[in-house]
Parts: sequence; C-alpha cells; structure tokens
Amino acid sequence: MAQYKQIENDILDKISTCFYKKNDMIPTELELARNYNVSRVTVRRATDNLVAKGLLYRTPGVGTFVTGNTATQKIAVLRSFTEEMKELGLTPSTKVNSFTVKEATPAIANILGIAENDMVYYIERYRYGNGELLVIEHSYMSVKKHSDISIKILEGSKYEYFEKVKGISIDYSYHQTSPMLPTDNLCKLFSIDNCTPIIRIGNTTYSKTGDVLDYTELFLNSPKYQLNYIRKR
Repeated sequence: MAQYKQIENDILDKISTCFYKKNDMIPTELELARNYNVSRVTVRRATDNLVAKGLLYRTPGVGTFVTGNTATQKIAVLRSFTEEMKELGLTPSTKVNSFTVKEATPAIANILGIAENDMVYYIERYRYGNGELLVIEHSYMSVKKHSDISIKILEGSKYEYFEKVKGISIDYSYHQTSPMLPTDNLCKLFSIDNCTPIIRIGNTTYSKTGDVLDYTELFLNSPKYQLNYIRKR
C-alpha cells in the first residue's frame, strides 16, 4: 500500500475510534512527516484526500481540524459471539491465545478513557463454531476496572462477565467496519489465500453509565462467517 494511503487510513481510523474528535486539531504536516518517517509532500497528499472527503478542514495559518466522526448506526440487538453461535445451532468455543498486561498506548488509553501508561490487559482469543475458527480477537481492557478477570472467564463470554459477574449493564457497541486483505498469518489461520478479502471490526463496548468496557479488533473469517445487520423500526 502506498505510504500516503497508509497515513490516510491511520488518520481515518483515529477519527473513527474518537482518538481525534470533532474540531480537534491533528498534528502539523511536519510532525506527521516525522512520526511516519515520510516527506511532507506524502503527508499533504494523505490529508488532502481527507479534506476532499469532508473529514478534515483547514484553517489558514492555524492548522488542520477534524470535521466530525464518521457516520455510525446503533443496532437494535446486541449479541455476544456465544449467543450468536447458539442461535445458529453451532457449538461455540474459545481459545485464549495470549493474556498479558502492558502499558496503554496513547491511542488505547484515549479509547478506554484511562490515563496514558495505565496498565491494560492485552487479550488474543480464537473463537470457534463447531470447531472451525471463525473470528480472531485482539482486546484491550483496563486492569484497574477489571482486576478480577481470568483466562477461565475469557474462555467463555466477556458479556456474561460484565453483566453477571460485575453487574454492569451493557448499553451498546460501536462498530467501525472495513474490508482488508489478510496478512500471511491470518491466511494460515483461516486457511485462505492472500487475495481473499476479510472483514476487520474495531469494536468499543459501552456501559449504560457511559464507561468504556473494552476495545476489541475482530478479524472475521469472512468466507465462513459474515457480518449481517437487521435494522428494525
């Protein structure tokens, strides 16, 4: 992928996940060029595209600002992976591939609403339906807020942990969905070739009190597990 397109996608992702909020000023061209180790011309091409799409606007002599967050929709019914599998008549199972503690990056801290360098859990889970790998999850959760979580809990449903163990009412999940070509590792895990597009979802789960419960990147084995929405009125 061209360097300007990588920068454009990265800025777009930060807008979608509210790292950059409406009317926030993004870093200067010089700062972005240093951060991405590219020329200012490359940065300008990326930001010009986002300005043309109406996601950024420039104020001469001041800087470049976020027009607003990308459009989203609130889905009427929110189900866990476990609930979805059971509804489809499949037997759900989960393998916790990684469960570590690390310092939050600025982006993750901003999404979770915690201080930079606060400790977070990094969790990698493989989700199966009837023994077939359908979803890979990379999750981040605050250690302070969820100090009692364990591998045993993560082998089940996080939603059940929030609701039945913590007594937290889940309000909604914000989904930022995009297609992508799989990495070599995802090709191997999903048994697909690198020309088969898959779905990536950035998912932020909110409680009814407005707290962020977790942030998860999901990679769907799209040939076998697709994302479908039913909108009711």
